[in-house]
Amino acid sequence: MGEIKLNSLKMDRRSFVAAGAAAAAALGASASLYGCDNRLSETGEGDAEGAAQPAGEWVTIACSHGCGTRCMNKVLVSDGVVIRQKTDDTHEDSIEYPQQRGCLRGRALYESQMGADRLKYPMKRKSWTPEDPHGDLRGKEGYERISWEEALDIVADQLKKVYTEVGPKGVYTPGCLSGGYIRPLLNACGGYLGVSDTISFGTHTLRVSLGHSSTSVNDRMDMIENAENIIMLGNNPGWGSNGNPSFNFREARDRGARFIYIGPSYNVSANMLDAKWIPVKPGTDTALLLGVAHEMLRLDEEQGNVVDWDFLHKYCVGFDEESMPADAAINENFRGYVLGEYDGTPKTAEWASAITGAPAADITFLAEALGKEHATILSHGYASARCNGAEDLPQAIMTIAAMGGHFGKPGHACGNYFVDRCGTGGDPICMVGDDGAADLELPALTPLCDPSLVPDPEHPDYVNALEMWDAVITGQYTNSGRRGAIPPEPATCDIRFIYGSRDNTIRATPNANRMVEALRTVDFFLVQHIFATASAPYADIILPVLADFEHDIALEGGDQDREGFLFYTPLGETPYEAHSDRWIAEQLLERLGYNPKDVYPYTEEQCYFNYLASSRIMDESGEYSPLITITQEDIDAMGVEGEPQQGVVDLATLRENGIYQVPRSFGDGYTHIAYADFIADPEANPVNSASGKFEIYCQEKGDKLSSLAFGGETYKPYATYHEQAGDEGYPLLMFNTHYPRSACSDFDNVTTLREAFDAPVTINAADAAAAGIKTGDAVLVSSPYGRILRPASVSNQIVPGAIDVPNGTWPDFDEEGIDRGGCPNTLYGGKPKGMGVSGYNNVSVKVEKWTGEALTPDDERQLVIDAE
Repeated sequence: MGEIKLNSLKMDRRSFVAAGAAAAAALGASASLYGCDNRLSETGEGDAEGAAQPAGEWVTIACSHGCGTRCMNKVLVSDGVVIRQKTDDTHEDSIEYPQQRGCLRGRALYESQMGADRLKYPMKRKSWTPEDPHGDLRGKEGYERISWEEALDIVADQLKKVYTEVGPKGVYTPGCLSGGYIRPLLNACGGYLGVSDTISFGTHTLRVSLGHSSTSVNDRMDMIENAENIIMLGNNPGWGSNGNPSFNFREARDRGARFIYIGPSYNVSANMLDAKWIPVKPGTDTALLLGVAHEMLRLDEEQGNVVDWDFLHKYCVGFDEESMPADAAINENFRGYVLGEYDGTPKTAEWASAITGAPAADITFLAEALGKEHATILSHGYASARCNGAEDLPQAIMTIAAMGGHFGKPGHACGNYFVDRCGTGGDPICMVGDDGAADLELPALTPLCDPSLVPDPEHPDYVNALEMWDAVITGQYTNSGRRGAIPPEPATCDIRFIYGSRDNTIRATPNANRMVEALRTVDFFLVQHIFATASAPYADIILPVLADFEHDIALEGGDQDREGFLFYTPLGETPYEAHSDRWIAEQLLERLGYNPKDVYPYTEEQCYFNYLASSRIMDESGEYSPLITITQEDIDAMGVEGEPQQGVVDLATLRENGIYQVPRSFGDGYTHIAYADFIADPEANPVNSASGKFEIYCQEKGDKLSSLAFGGETYKPYATYHEQAGDEGYPLLMFNTHYPRSACSDFDNVTTLREAFDAPVTINAADAAAAGIKTGDAVLVSSPYGRILRPASVSNQIVPGAIDVPNGTWPDFDEEGIDRGGCPNTLYGGKPKGMGVSGYNNVSVKVEKWTGEALTPDDERQLVIDAE
């Protein structure tokens, strides 16, 4: 009889060995996250330092989790079993040539994908049948083991049924779709309904790239050598992007840079860097920056040399009357707004202090640090943009940096340093290739549905994340395209099939409570993954897929280090009955009457070769050439088509080392100064805006945001503050930090990491005292949308009126609907506001001391799905 186990820690021998190795690594590294010695030394038999290294081969394994960087993790394989794990020790560590060290998550990588929760074979929920899905039993009953043939036949039949009866709006994909393999499958059938969620990034860029781009910031070597002040707005690389980002920041500190941290809590990165803390309430960063702007104007008038007026008038438009753009529709500018000329409210330091909680003296301090005579870097993460009311924040950040002239010069920069996918500033030195499929013209396929129902590929429908589960239950939603591409308009759907691929949607999206209700209303819910996730117990069919380190996989051009290329070696034979996502998609296509080659023209082996062959390396003049030497013998051995080429490293060496990395030096030709070409010649090298300049007044922005707003809000062409009203009866604001025991939806089910890191709610000491809460007490955190239980951590290093619930924890609902796993998304819900930004970091909540059934410690719980 199959079952879902929430308190089972049973492991097979292979998983036990992996867990032991990972635990040893975690314990060995726990004393110092940043300064531990990584060197390996030989030991002889009977050596007091330890036994001789057992026989085996060290290979680099894939880590493709979304933590923001890519580190090197190696395992020692003996007789097909992983018995040890280590990180990069290919060379001596230095700031010019840093090792790519794995964090504690990376050191638990093998355990995370080969633990007791590994999905081993296809499973079907016991009571599900095509005639009656028994949806009310999702999450409540066990599973039975079935064959791949039966599982694939069921999935194909359900796809065919929903497309012929409903069409594309009957198929829903609520989360990430693995490897791009599932999107083509569903598009061949006729399309699907997707979700639009600003997720980690919050508000997006304003023409000039202040968001998801590495070229908008200076190279790490420039930062280390030349920065005088480094202002961290919501950054926390010590937890969010473990590894070299913290190493680079710490080296800058050691060379004399002064760090200033802005955020609602004094985090580990700020502590490591001896940063001055500017405390702000969650979601009030725009108000803080407006107060800084007013102070910069005041200080400049009183003492001069604070505002860079030449920069504002030569490289920007819309700061004042002198620099207005030709297309301005209103006679207003940013300076006038800050001075209160339009609304009668000057945005003084005192005004900003009342909103943000930051002392007025600290706002003045910030204004001085941002003055034109200081080499200052304004480094922002994404946290402050993941808030309701943050639509104007990117423009405000750009404006403040422009006021000090902090673009295009050594030691001056503004952008997202050392956060998700942003490398170290500049185009990649080692550029990962692609599979080549985008260059092919594939044949048009006949959809399974009525052709008139196929969505326009240029403007497909999307459901905003805050409405996604209401759309399933009610059939009503607001279509605004992908992240606000079109004005919101009412729409209908009839969702019957939910495809969860490499997905843990119940953890990753708002309204987790509502998701449980929604999942129990549909005809079919499919989950395919490596291991059990919090969403998996609600699935009708569960399909096991290969871990990334079990088959050929090249590092895709996402999270990577600018200076290196990682080469992964698959560990060998397929464990249990798992298959690749690509294989599953091809099998389904055949059952649906399609030729898989019309959708996936290259084999997986050919795609892998194409990645390698198209990877490039940059020389110091900026020219790219092939990275990898490939011989005809290599091509023949891989069984693929291609041409030999000459690169800088051969495949055998790359496979042996597991990495190719370019050593750096200060002042080398790879040093990147963002916007330097624009500053040198703005006419010849305009930025990506209508005016070709930094648009402090952007008419397109004001018009577009106002037309796309969900609640009818209006936006000015310049940055303004939008006050956000909290929910009555919920006086605290919740934010959720990235946390070292998990990376997005992964790792939180790993026992070793749960033992190493508790995940408490952090609450201000005064707020805790008022509620009678002490450190270690269980607390009930409630919002209008859900309730969670967590242990409390009382601290003076978090602002009054705010709590921190760690991101990444998996929900675990009891019979009363209380989430004992402590997922912050259980608390977040409501209707979309403004641009539909997912405001995960300013959620209205209340906290009470818990007096009910005791909370089971996280390290005594593990979700395992088993079947007979």
